[in-house]
Order: sequence, then structure tokens, then C-alpha cells
Amino acid sequence: MLLRCVANETNAHVLTVNGPSIVSKYLGETENAIRDIFEEARKFQPSIVFLDEIDSLAPNRNSDDSGETESRVVATLLTMMDGMGDTGRIVVVGATNRPNSIDPALRRPGRFDQEVEIGIPDVEARTDILTKQFDKMDMSKFDLTKEQITSIASKTHGYVGADLTALCRESVMKAINRSMKAHIPQREIKLEFRDVEEALPEIRPSAMREIFLEMPKVYWSDIGGQEELKQKLTEVVQLPLEAADTFSKLGVLAPKGVLLYGPPGCSKTLTAKALATESGLNFLAVKGPEIFNKYVGESERTIREIFRKARAASPSIIFFDEIDAISGDRESSGTSASQNVLTSLLNEIDGVEELKGVVIVGATNRPTEIDPALLRPGRLDRHIYVSPPDYDARLQILTKGCSKFNLDGNEVSLNTLADLTEGCSGAEVALLCHEAGLSAVMEDKQATCVKQRHFDHALKGISKGITQEMLEYYKAFSSKSGLNI
Repeated sequence: MLLRCVANETNAHVLTVNGPSIVSKYLGETENAIRDIFEEARKFQPSIVFLDEIDSLAPNRNSDDSGETESRVVATLLTMMDGMGDTGRIVVVGATNRPNSIDPALRRPGRFDQEVEIGIPDVEARTDILTKQFDKMDMSKFDLTKEQITSIASKTHGYVGADLTALCRESVMKAINRSMKAHIPQREIKLEFRDVEEALPEIRPSAMREIFLEMPKVYWSDIGGQEELKQKLTEVVQLPLEAADTFSKLGVLAPKGVLLYGPPGCSKTLTAKALATESGLNFLAVKGPEIFNKYVGESERTIREIFRKARAASPSIIFFDEIDAISGDRESSGTSASQNVLTSLLNEIDGVEELKGVVIVGATNRPTEIDPALLRPGRLDRHIYVSPPDYDARLQILTKGCSKFNLDGNEVSLNTLADLTEGCSGAEVALLCHEAGLSAVMEDKQATCVKQRHFDHALKGISKGITQEMLEYYKAFSSKSGLNI
């Protein structure tokens, strides 16, 4: 689209070439097609030759995927570009989303010597794009204010123009479906703000598609208790990203990372999911062990790619579950592969390229296994202890867990069960509800309610996984580690 605007302004003749479309299986045909394109450009000067997806037409000749055919095509393209002369009346424009896959010879001065990065639009640009998209509609067909369009733009971090167009299209489909269900005549259908909000979760930003994991919708209300933890996370993670301008004006550096540590089953991962849902920020969820690859250098490349995507789609959160798996203490007998991954992670956090608008959240139940270099100030320097649930939290978990089935109100006392489950993790309390319901069904397939005897049976089968030694272990780490909040 940018090229069309330039062509209209200059009245230039434009030749658009889609890289894969001119690649032929027959010997010499691709080279002839390139020569014909440049010959036409010479005849109709001034002209612009636009090579879309140039990485498929001219891949790096030193890569493993490149063969003799690719080398000949690259050589032909280089010859044609060098033979254009210096009149300036023929311009070659290439487009790619993989610049490092292009043969380096094309990127030297005299060929593609000007490189322009077209970044992801900011909130002002997204507002402008959305306004133009909605302006294409009949004014009587949509009911959106400027404030609502700005609100939509603020929720679409990492969306490019094509994503926003897809969002508008999907919103129209939602409006049509809603109107059909309500038997509204076609001529009276109006696009409303609720249609856009309903369509928003279904359109993923392009920058996140390759490694974005579908996160279930988890809200703060789904986590029993832990009110202090929720407040801390909101202050440390969400606030600096949402009020980045204020932090900048005051000269205050926002924290780069947070470590959640605590016993297993105490909702560390669930908390991170709720943080993603409630904040509305782009969320990259990565399981530590999944980073490792048997091929040399691939694990480090995965780390670099994760951070590149997060920067492109900022403000964003990178969540490393089981972060101890990729950041083991280098003083211990760690493998060279794990040490290389840790080095890459440290370089990304405080490397040359500023980590702006990205917060790292790590979760572990073995904090002492993490290399101290990762926990020093400027990296994962905020340490938040996720404690076992207290009485109120256990009562909330029980209430939520039992809300889906009928309880015998005369027999079952959730307050008593909350007392009996002292020392249990949140996962164990939730399991109690599940096992009690299962016990009722196994006793009677036609059961209509869950009774106290079913909870008594379930309690016998649940062993408390959190020991006093565990709690002492976390207390010792808290006293020795950096900034505990």
C-alpha cells in the first residue's frame, strides 16, 4: 500500500513481483523472468520494481537450504541490479519479514543500501487506522464514539494494519449474528461497541502468532484469597506498563522482572494467567523445559525470538513457568547447553537493545536452584512469595469448587472443611471438592447432592504435600534473597 502511494505521487510505472510466483522448476526460467522484468522497467522509465517476499527469491547462498538453482537466481538478480545504471529512474524495492534470510550480497551499498523498518503501529496509529476502517462504513451502520475507538486502540497492543482490518471484519460478523438472533431487519443492523469487544479475543496480533499460547480466561476472582499477592503483582507488573509515560517523566526505572516462588500447587501459574487476562497485555507463556532443543544453537535462538516478539508487541509480559529449568546455578554441575541458554537470557534482559515495555515473570518452587546472576538488581529483582492459602482463601476455594454441584446444606459445613484443610495447598483444596463429587457419583450414579460422608472419604485420600521443612526452606531463601515484596 505504501508503494502504491509513492507510485501515485511520482506517476511511476510499477512492476509488482511476488517472489514465490516467478520461481520455476524448469532450468533457467526463473532467471529469464527476472531479466524480462528489468527489461520492462527500462522501457517504461521512471519505474519501480517491487519484489515482494524477496527472501524466497534470493535466500542466503550459504544456508543449508540453498542449492545451485537459488545461487543462479541470486546471481542473476545481482547482475540486473548492478546493470541498472545511476540515472535514478529505476528503483528496486524489496519487502520481507525475514531480512536476515536474504543473501548478504544484496544488502551492500549500491544495491539494497537503504533499509526501512516498518514497525508495529503505536496507539495513535492504531486509532487512525481504526477510524479510517470505520469511516468506510455507512455512518448509519455503526454506533461508535471517538472515545470508544480510542479504547479499542488501547487494547490492541501488537496489532498491525491487517489485524485491525480483520478485527473490523469480525466485528461486523458479530453484529450480523447478534441481529439475526434478535430478528432485527438487515437494514437496521448497527455495529456496536460490544460487537468489537466480543471479536477482540478472536483476532491474535500477527507478531504473537508463532509462539503465542492460547491462555484460558482466568480472572482474579477465580483465585481464592491471595489478595495481597494480586495487589503486589498489579503494582509491580501492570502499573509500570500502563503508566510508562509517568515513570519516564519522573525518571523512575520500571522493574524488569518478578520471581514468583512458593510451594507447589499454590496458584503461581494460575496467578500469571489471571494477570494476563486482567491486564489485557500481550502474554507470552513459555515452559522452561520446552526451550531446550537437541540442535546446537536452537535453544538460544528460541530465547532471542521470544524477546524479539515481546518487544515488537509491547507492552507485553513474558511468563517463564519452571524458570529454574533454564536458569540453573552455573556453580553446580550444569550442562554447557543450559549455561548457553542462561547466558542468552541474561543478554536479552540487559543487552544492547533496551527491554522497553516488556516485563518478565518467572515462577518456580525451587528458587535456590536459580543462578544468582538472574536474581540480582536490574533483572528478576522483585521476589514475591506465594504462600499456602489461609483460612479465608481455603473457604473461597471450597465455595468456588462446590458451586457446580448440589451440597447437602444440613450436613456439609464449608467452614469446618476450611479448618480441616489447614496446611493444604490451593490445588489440594480444589482436589478435595473434585474427589467428593466423584465419590458421590461412584456411590450412586443418580446422586442429586454431595453429602458430608463424601467429603470425609475424600479427606482420607488427600495427603498434605507442604511440609514444615518446605516452609523453612522458603523462609531461608526470603531472608537471603534481594528485594522481597
